[in-house]
Amino acid sequence: MIFKFFIEPQQQERPRAVRFGNGVRMYDPKATKLYKETLALIAKSEVVKKGYRRPQGALEVSMTFVRSMPKSFTAKQKKMALNGELLPRKKPDLSNFVKSTEDALNGILWDDDNAIVQEISSKVYGQQARVIVEIHTVNDNKF
Repeated sequence: MIFKFFIEPQQQERPRAVRFGNGVRMYDPKATKLYKETLALIAKSEVVKKGYRRPQGALEVSMTFVRSMPKSFTAKQKKMALNGELLPRKKPDLSNFVKSTEDALNGILWDDDNAIVQEISSKVYGQQARVIVEIHTVNDNKF
């Protein structure tokens, strides 16, 4: 099943730490937390609309992160980006987009991201920012 979430992708930033009595408490930075919460709300709505049931067993997931084009792009650069000739090679890293998205969708599109055994991911430029997630069940072995 394919889900399209119209939200600007956000990378998983390094967790922050704060002293709490004799211990330390870790938490997500504000931008990462907001992205995860917003994506989770959008995903829950889509799940209800599509009548989606979380699959059991091993999963294959494809994620495409469509980033907004920088305002500084020339007309030529915009055209190249839309044709897939100009790709976002700068930070944030693709793996950080994947991590924040997997975490946000835990318990919504899959029980836990440890069920993902195969993954294909990419980041591209587009007119409208979005995250596209495609899910396939590899097998329904629950062991």
